[in-house]
Amino acid sequence: AMSLLLQICRIQGTRFCAGALQSSGIWALCCRKMQSVSASTDLSPLGVLHALQMVLHTVTCVGTGGKESSQRAALLLVSELPAALVGLIKESFIKKLLKWPEQCGGGPDTSNRAVTLVARILLLPFESSNCGEGGTTEPQGTDMENLQTSLLSLGLMHNMVRVLGNCNRNATERVMVLLSRMIMLPGGRFAIQYVESGGLNQQLVHSLLDINNRPGLIVDSLIILSMLARISRDYSPAIHKADAYDKLLTLLQNSNDPTVKARVCNFVGNICRHSDFFYSSLQQSGVMDEVIQCASDQDPNTRKFACFALGNAAFHSATLYRGLKNAIGPLVSCLSEPLEKTRSNAAGALGNLVRNSELLATDLASSGAVAALIQASDPPSGVDGSSRVALYSLGTVAAYEDVSPANEP
Repeated sequence: AMSLLLQICRIQGTRFCAGALQSSGIWALCCRKMQSVSASTDLSPLGVLHALQMVLHTVTCVGTGGKESSQRAALLLVSELPAALVGLIKESFIKKLLKWPEQCGGGPDTSNRAVTLVARILLLPFESSNCGEGGTTEPQGTDMENLQTSLLSLGLMHNMVRVLGNCNRNATERVMVLLSRMIMLPGGRFAIQYVESGGLNQQLVHSLLDINNRPGLIVDSLIILSMLARISRDYSPAIHKADAYDKLLTLLQNSNDPTVKARVCNFVGNICRHSDFFYSSLQQSGVMDEVIQCASDQDPNTRKFACFALGNAAFHSATLYRGLKNAIGPLVSCLSEPLEKTRSNAAGALGNLVRNSELLATDLASSGAVAALIQASDPPSGVDGSSRVALYSLGTVAAYEDVSPANEP
């Protein structure tokens, strides 16, 4: 029956899914059937997959006029689907699917497809909402907020993290897309649940950052780590305990994907955001030396985030100053970048190199950095954010007699 209904939905399209399917009561009946799947049901494993495909198709068809997120969230809530969907990724149910004979529709392939479909369905309300590293504008009390509250209470993050141990690569990628999106939501509630559920377990982090993974999986994993580092310094000990420095070094040295390298640099910048807690580990592992190299990378985003990381690596203390000497030249070059954010990051980083000590003052003077900062503070295109940062850095530099245009070559 589920297979037939799925075919009808595909053939009839949006009008049927948004209209007759729901008004006839068939949708409500299917949802009630799914609510009992994770306990005991007369649905076969293939029936579960067909039901999930039908839900995915129907929820995808919902929403018009830029209100897709709230309308999709409302449909999931009114149909009481969050509990059913989370129930389908619980470890106990996944084990049932794995034990079911493959010739009868069970086994690893079915369990992975089920996890993938659940992740795709739950992502739908959030993929078009205005959320990102800066958060979302969805107000409190909306269907989106109610859906988030429901998923939190159901332990979505806990179940998703646990199920990763039984997933193949495709399912893992889908799960990580959803997890990264949820952690980006404001308030940090999903982040807390992710960490408490073992999301920073060393073995898991290492497997997610393996260079043999597809770039998308690595990038989503780095987004999660970066968001945790941004949200609170309280996560710093757990991030450090994951001991991913060798993985980061391998990605910087050997990845051919510019987005991966850019995201590693972004992560390094974020773990240096609150304090110098990570400074020594980044230096000893060789990661910081590779970040310096990234400031001269061919990819503009990699250069931008490398400058960001170098600025934060010099901000809190002079611990890394000796190692950062080689960053001066690349940073000076980045002051001429077409991208304003890169110029801002580079200007700020140069100022930070003498913020805590005069150790690099002479090197800064001999590199032509002061003249470059003066030029960057008054660009031909007019004053912008980067020129203001350059002026601020010049103020920092001015505290040292050895650093002045007269002392430059």
